Amino acid sequence: MRRRTATTLAAATTLTALALASLTGCGSSAGGDTSLSFLMWGDGGDTQKAYEKVIEAFEAENPGVTVNAEFVNTNDYDNVLKTRLSGGAGPDVYGFDPKNIDDFVRDGFATDLSGAEFFGRLDDAAAQEARRGAEGDAAYSVPISQSGNGIVYNAALFAQAGITEVPRTYDELKQVAQRLKDAGITPFAMSAQDSWWPQFIAYYAMAQHVFPDDPDAIDELLDGERTFADTPGYAQALEVVKDLVPYYMPDPLGTNQSAAKSAFLTGQAAMFPATWILSDARAAGVEPGYMNFPTVDADVPDMWGSYLVAWGVNPGNDRVDAAERFIDFFFQDEVYTEFLTSVKAFPTTTGIDVTANDPLFPDMVAAWEGKTFRPVVIPAHPQLQETLLVGMQNLIAGRTDVGEVIGELDAALEEIRANAG
Repeated sequence: MRRRTATTLAAATTLTALALASLTGCGSSAGGDTSLSFLMWGDGGDTQKAYEKVIEAFEAENPGVTVNAEFVNTNDYDNVLKTRLSGGAGPDVYGFDPKNIDDFVRDGFATDLSGAEFFGRLDDAAAQEARRGAEGDAAYSVPISQSGNGIVYNAALFAQAGITEVPRTYDELKQVAQRLKDAGITPFAMSAQDSWWPQFIAYYAMAQHVFPDDPDAIDELLDGERTFADTPGYAQALEVVKDLVPYYMPDPLGTNQSAAKSAFLTGQAAMFPATWILSDARAAGVEPGYMNFPTVDADVPDMWGSYLVAWGVNPGNDRVDAAERFIDFFFQDEVYTEFLTSVKAFPTTTGIDVTANDPLFPDMVAAWEGKTFRPVVIPAHPQLQETLLVGMQNLIAGRTDVGEVIGELDAALEEIRANAG
């Protein structure tokens, strides 16, 4: 598992230019030009602009090559991607959700990228992530950015509530949340209308409650050695989700993630449970601070650290070589560093220094020192993830309890095992 250090992030390298051969002739369109399709989730903003800038630079260096990019609303993305791939009109390069790996490999929608030139540039942890769920040395996705995750908070709102120190334990976090609430400030920009958003509470808690005692929990669950019910950390993590409900947005089931994000950026909510808000916070004039997300009262080595984005390549359009060359270009040091600077994310390759991207980055790196990142905290299966998401919505709404959600997870897990056998 991932162990991040400031030294790794700051490792120096000599800028290396990757020679790119002409792409003309690889899946050519009329007139001999090459056309690649690129599909990603996105709702505009700096990240989409960063992708578009990479594409523009790539096309400038490769006359006759066009990358047709399309960005789909996050909530709709997975269904759009699956529908297009199943219908034979899937994109050449696409944002890859690890939960889809079994289905995509089985159905021939994912290319083994382990032999691509760019794969050798990945750091050990990213290469391991790329191989997750695959047999042998195969790798069906390539992580392109990551975030250690944690809480970005509004320093002015903390000061307004008389909070002078960031919480380092779960009890301290609840005390801070209550002080914010008493001051008329929403503690967490957390909603539940979008089912995926409560993950940004649960996954922190699962990493800290499950893995210090059972580092091999995911494999044991899949192999039938354990259940969610006899892995106490999962129930404890869901109790955290339920416990913090009074500190979420008012009417969390009636509030979507965009409204929660807006509440943070406009100074109505004090804490945002994901670091990717940092760029938007700066643009909105919020004075941000950073802290790890404590869900236990002990100092544990594990924390949820996620790969923000991974890409997959569709072999069905006979443009794999062209797609890999596009990704090779993306990972050139100069191109990649500029992209990461724009999106305020951390690299998945060695030799890229992004510690100067934002004044908070050194503090973030220091907070992650010695921590083991757990990018996956439940088995990566779509049925299991959907069961968890729906269960958390019902938990937040008060329509169910933790025991019932755990039972639903075990029922889904049993069905997954049966189908796998």
